[in-house]
Amino acid sequence: MTHVTSAIIVGGGIGGAATALSLARQGIKVMLLEKAHEIGEIGAGIQLGPNAFSALDSLGVGDVARQRAVFTDHITMMDAVNAEEVVCIETGQAFRDHFGGPYAVIHRVDIHATVWEAVLTHPGVEYRTSTHIVDIRQTPDDVTVFDEQGNSWTADILVGCDGVKSVVRQSLLGDAPRVTGHVVYRAVIDCDDMPDDLRINAPVLWAGPHCHLVHYPLRGGQQYNLVVTFHSRQQEEWGVKDGSKEEVLSYFAGI
Repeated sequence: MTHVTSAIIVGGGIGGAATALSLARQGIKVMLLEKAHEIGEIGAGIQLGPNAFSALDSLGVGDVARQRAVFTDHITMMDAVNAEEVVCIETGQAFRDHFGGPYAVIHRVDIHATVWEAVLTHPGVEYRTSTHIVDIRQTPDDVTVFDEQGNSWTADILVGCDGVKSVVRQSLLGDAPRVTGHVVYRAVIDCDDMPDDLRINAPVLWAGPHCHLVHYPLRGGQQYNLVVTFHSRQQEEWGVKDGSKEEVLSYFAGI
């Protein structure tokens, strides 16, 4: 195949939406297929470095992303055992001049919406929800995907953006996700619930033995993103479930 004119994208998250927009802006006809009943994003915050903003600019959505992001003053790592600062990197104008862009944090819902709004206005993208792909067949010239209802779509190329339990990856490579033992708890809280001395306009990482905690502001400082990561005692299969306060606190018992 020497010239691509059509593409199928499986998955409508941030990666799928960005891929759809990028391909459509190059004149490629895109069909995006999403398993969920509606296109959207869940989760908490995400950090965006200068390269991320360069990518957003290339998609034509950089200005909107900047309007929704929180620009940080610095990035700080703290020792969770003795509460001493390990390192602090300023992310002001000197940082922006050196790296060619800002450092910022943003809610995942907001960055997804920024890209998806542009997708919706582009005539080169079609999409379907409630579409669970179960089979993929390739020929030397094209690729066809089938959903559980027996519907099919054919295009020049297929891009899998369907997450850690990717059907596309499983079909192409046959390997299943592997348990790493790392568990991440995430939460978004209102600013009023954040201790005054931790209301810092920066991503702050507290590094401890076999665990760390990260917090930073979102949505103009009205909310804070909290992320706790540790080596779980449970070598369980990957999944998403409600967290246990007692389990989280137990990993910080020695700090």
